[in-house]
Amino acid sequence: MNYIKLTVVLMAAALFAVACGQTATTPNTTNSTANNKPAATPGAGTPAPAATPEEIAMGMDLYAKNCAECHKDSGKGGKVTIDGKTLNPDDITTAKMAAKPDEKLTEYVVNGFPDDGMPAFKDKMTPEQIKAVIKHVRTLQKP
Repeated sequence: MNYIKLTVVLMAAALFAVACGQTATTPNTTNSTANNKPAATPGAGTPAPAATPEEIAMGMDLYAKNCAECHKDSGKGGKVTIDGKTLNPDDITTAKMAAKPDEKLTEYVVNGFPDDGMPAFKDKMTPEQIKAVIKHVRTLQKP
């Protein structure tokens, strides 16, 4: 159990260090065609405030305990058998999922997909915990 906590803390610290180490880039203004559009970003519909290291650590821990059995640590999902039932959880790292706003992902977590085997977490996690899980999921969604 202490190994898991240590892993979560180290991963959060590494993620924080990587995020802080990135430098800003200036946009290329030499190409000014009419078709230039901003790239889609995770949760583009609603910009979320930056996650704190504590939120990321909490999200990682909750994800490991509640989500990783089906969606895998990587978020890639795939076939899994639980309690004798074969499920095929979605890959939550796809561009399609990354484009969904946080509110939509929250709705998925709160209500679940009972017919597909995903339980509702509205009575299992607080709104703050669900937000932390969503912030962790965003870290799995690489461009």
